[in-house]
Amino acid sequence: MFNANLSQIPKDWPNRSLSTSILVNQIQWHVQIHRHPNPDAKTILLIHGAGASTHSWEQILPNLMQDFTVIAPDLPGHGFTTGYDQNLLKIDDIAFDMHLLIEELGIPSPDIFIGHSAGANICLALALLCEIEPRLIIGMNPALVAPPSGYNMFLGPFINPIATSSVMAHFLATTLKLSGAIDKILDSTNSKLSSLQRSRYKTLFNDSKHINGALSFVTAINIPKLLKQSSQIHSNLAFVLAKQDSWIQIASVKSVIKEYYPNAVIFEEEGGHLFHEANPLRALDIIHTTIQNTYFDIKVSV
Repeated sequence: MFNANLSQIPKDWPNRSLSTSILVNQIQWHVQIHRHPNPDAKTILLIHGAGASTHSWEQILPNLMQDFTVIAPDLPGHGFTTGYDQNLLKIDDIAFDMHLLIEELGIPSPDIFIGHSAGANICLALALLCEIEPRLIIGMNPALVAPPSGYNMFLGPFINPIATSSVMAHFLATTLKLSGAIDKILDSTNSKLSSLQRSRYKTLFNDSKHINGALSFVTAINIPKLLKQSSQIHSNLAFVLAKQDSWIQIASVKSVIKEYYPNAVIFEEEGGHLFHEANPLRALDIIHTTIQNTYFDIKVSV
């Protein structure tokens, strides 16, 4: 059931004109959708990472919509999607609900999945649920390895049962804002974001529900389970790995990809964890190149 009430979304939120709200399986999804007028256009699904929202695709989505139907949801527990069960924020649970969402939208199963960080993990899990697997999956700095010890020391105190309680999330929403911790977290990604881009994250982390959902999601990520299913994925795979990503370190994740996804194409790029936000033109160049190498009959706009 679609709901036109988008009052909770700031007027200046990126790509707000594409926003809609739809209730599926008790989750009130915030989704940004562009339906391409060409009925033969391929469909792209964009899935953001932990702690982000559709704003992550601010400069990616408008370009892709020139040639594709594009779906970009806020994950359960993130952004402006509400009504989720905190105990159902595992990768498999979210993939299942995402599958239901796509069916409810009345859009054929997307041909191309693009995910950032843990969003890439969801892409892989979702592919296993589709009757027709996506032809192509692109993972930007996929969360296929555990964060390094320094990351755990920095965020570890937040990622535990106490921090993921609603009371503590409310406390953190105030504390993070006053302490400047959000800027420090963004700095730790080694990504050069503008003040406007940083303000999007500050808006999100001013909401205790977003903090609660994001931390609950992070604690529920099960990488070994996903990797055990790697042989069941037959989609073309491409992974973009940023050399200065301190959250998903390139040497470790590259080793995992070569072991579990040996046929995947790997792009090694200069940049940090939020590579696609800080370097959207290069990210789009990689996306277009990879799509054209998969679909030889597609010409894309640059």
